[in-house]
Amino acid sequence: MTNPKAGHTSATGYGTNSQGLRDGDGLTSPSLTNLYEGLHGNGILRLGDGAAGDSLRNSIVSGTPGFVTISSGGVVTVNGGYCVLDGILYKFANGPSGTEAFTVGTSTNFAGDLPSVPSSSGEVFVVVYLVGRTTPEANIMYEIGTPVTASAGTPLIPNRFLSDPSITANTDLNHNSTVIAVLRYTVSSGAANINAALSATATVFDRRTFIRNSPLYLTPMTDGSIGDVTTAKAINSAGDMDAFFASPENGDLAGSPFGAIWQSHREDRSSGKHGVIYAAIPKNLHATAATETVVLGPNRISILTANTTFTFDQENIFLVNPNGGSAHATLTASGDFPSGHVIEVRNISTSGSYNTVFNAKTDNASAANINIANGKYARFVYDGTDWHLLILQA
Repeated sequence: MTNPKAGHTSATGYGTNSQGLRDGDGLTSPSLTNLYEGLHGNGILRLGDGAAGDSLRNSIVSGTPGFVTISSGGVVTVNGGYCVLDGILYKFANGPSGTEAFTVGTSTNFAGDLPSVPSSSGEVFVVVYLVGRTTPEANIMYEIGTPVTASAGTPLIPNRFLSDPSITANTDLNHNSTVIAVLRYTVSSGAANINAALSATATVFDRRTFIRNSPLYLTPMTDGSIGDVTTAKAINSAGDMDAFFASPENGDLAGSPFGAIWQSHREDRSSGKHGVIYAAIPKNLHATAATETVVLGPNRISILTANTTFTFDQENIFLVNPNGGSAHATLTASGDFPSGHVIEVRNISTSGSYNTVFNAKTDNASAANINIANGKYARFVYDGTDWHLLILQA
């Protein structure tokens, strides 16, 4: 059992010659470039991150996504899984429990050009990485560097894939990639081709980058200090988000083509303070964009006996007992509501003459009071301008 990132950081799992990020290890550039790929959201998604009881959750062994094994003849086998590249989810190496094998110097899934056989023995680096293209090798590509003789120094890691990871003849649109391994082969002179010049084994440098986006933690947002959950301090609109910092440092979310999700709070009618998940969603994108804010959850329920005013981020389900009061109980919407906002109302009285009342349009008629009698149910929707009756139980 070990940290699954230890293959990259401490060279665990790939033999004594492997290099990680320990003091004294030889740093390879993919350790740095993969960080930038990871910041852009590119990397391997581990199903094991979400499975506490999985036997391979904390392992760096064959069977884990992106694990690479080497066989003679330049054969490289990659264990399958899922990755994200430029925001798109891909299955690589035939997915979890699958593998894909290719041959360095022979298989056509390489970037750039194959190098010539060196005139004397030396070493060469091969970079193995994941791309968006499925063919010819299940989203796996490789690039071979230039062999260098021992007397000439250390070979350089190839880098064409950093700007164009595709096969030269292809015109792929997704130019994002993530490196899973760097291989260091010795090469002999006099061979028929670069594949025949490769040593039977290679040193494998694990360079996998794992990304994790679940669970998604939302920082509670307030216009006050930490823990200030008074209603006046709630961030419940795109405008509030923009005003998090006062002018001239205010933001530009409202009216932009971007959406946003965040958590703030709302006080219920019993003075309880509860979290609310909001989403700012752009509309009217074909003309002048405008942003409206909706509540993603949770649904809120109130049990009432008297007249009540409510806003879009308060309750959306009303159980009303007007006969527990002294008159009809009228519900009144206050402030802006997003288009499509739905409220549900049930008069839970079993006797008496008082109704629950809400003002809305019925079909094309002008808005008027809708009376919901004892034991009856109604549903209403807002169209951005008016409320409409959807259902009224007879």
